[in-house]
Amino acid sequence: MMEAQYARHFAALSDDPLRNAFTARRAVMPFRGRTRIDPEQVPVRWGEAMAAPADVASERLAYVHVPFCANHCLFCGFYRNAYTPAVAADYVELVIRDLEREAESPVVRAGAVTAVYLGGGTPSALTADELARLLAALRRHLPLAADCEITVEGRIIHFDAEKIDACLEAGANRFSIGVQSFDTEVRRRQGRRASREEAVRFLEGVKARGSAALVIDLMYGLPGQTAAVWQRDLETATALAPDGIDLYGLNLIPGTPLYTAMEAGKFATAPTLADLGGYYRTGSDALDALSWRQVSNNHWARTPLERNRYNRLIKEGADCLAYGSGAGGSIGDLSYGLTGDLAAFGRSVEAGRKPIGMMMASDGLRALRNRITGSLEQGWLDPAMFGPDLSVRLRPLFEQWQAAGLLDLDDAGIALTTPGRFWYANLVAALHDIAEAELLPRSAAA
Repeated sequence: MMEAQYARHFAALSDDPLRNAFTARRAVMPFRGRTRIDPEQVPVRWGEAMAAPADVASERLAYVHVPFCANHCLFCGFYRNAYTPAVAADYVELVIRDLEREAESPVVRAGAVTAVYLGGGTPSALTADELARLLAALRRHLPLAADCEITVEGRIIHFDAEKIDACLEAGANRFSIGVQSFDTEVRRRQGRRASREEAVRFLEGVKARGSAALVIDLMYGLPGQTAAVWQRDLETATALAPDGIDLYGLNLIPGTPLYTAMEAGKFATAPTLADLGGYYRTGSDALDALSWRQVSNNHWARTPLERNRYNRLIKEGADCLAYGSGAGGSIGDLSYGLTGDLAAFGRSVEAGRKPIGMMMASDGLRALRNRITGSLEQGWLDPAMFGPDLSVRLRPLFEQWQAAGLLDLDDAGIALTTPGRFWYANLVAALHDIAEAELLPRSAAA
């Protein structure tokens, strides 16, 4: 019976599970198990959510989206708007107005916000004054914890010393810099303008200030990024001694310029999916050899300054207050996305309305999904979370994954191996599938 139910989730048995465990990488979908709410009901549901105190026993987050970029990098699926000074200045004012309007609502004041993330797009496209004012507004209007992690995501281009200092003075304590690769040719092929030398100088300048965590994002699998180039990327990044390094495999997103170019055969020598596992092992082994602490499947920390708090908590399903066009958030069983249309965003804020473009309600498995995702993101899982019946039925599947080299299984639970960490999204998606098939009818009936 187990064969019939779970065989489609089996991994291939091979000598190299990093290359061959699965034929494709699955995605962990953030809106899984959620049903879209009728747009006419959204204002009512939003009003109810804002008036209800949050679960103060849980840590909470805030996310601010800055939907502007200097150019569209080929691999990026988040590009929305070209940066123009006038539009960006007006946008910052709108975000601050939205923050101010909600500041005294029960759900905002219910408990401390332990991590704030300014993402995009490119937050560092804003001017120094705009960044400072936005960060000051967050500190003024949100109940930030005394040790709140405040991250500003940025690119090297246009992120000058004035902007960095403005962020620091306004309270930012973590910079996440999307380097992707240090190789000048690989970078420029993807729309990254700064050379290797410029990237190194920029990062050295941030690190020299010493008052905020510096995290370098690297990407493996880019066209032209051979194994030798990837090795040099790792050596350059670790030699800079940042507080953290993130390693992300290239995710080809339909509709991006890179996806279109690769479909047309313009990057025939790009690493394949089978190659990516080897790149991941190279990165993992390099950081382990230097005694970096792996804090999640894709994140390593060198110093205590790198807490990786936002990234960890968002995977665990923590409530997240959202601000800015294109931002996504959640409050309890509700998740919502703010409209990505800048004009519609502005009209809503000016009218005193939350600019919600979509709202969804979760089914009864939200807590279990969050536990599965949050646990496997950190490389472990306690089968007891599935309850006594399903945990027993799942045992043969876990044993098959162990035989395939993806995990170690004992009475204490599951620990992912390096291949298991690489394929973790496939394991998460499989367990979500099974939980829905076997627990959702009972959950829905209850």
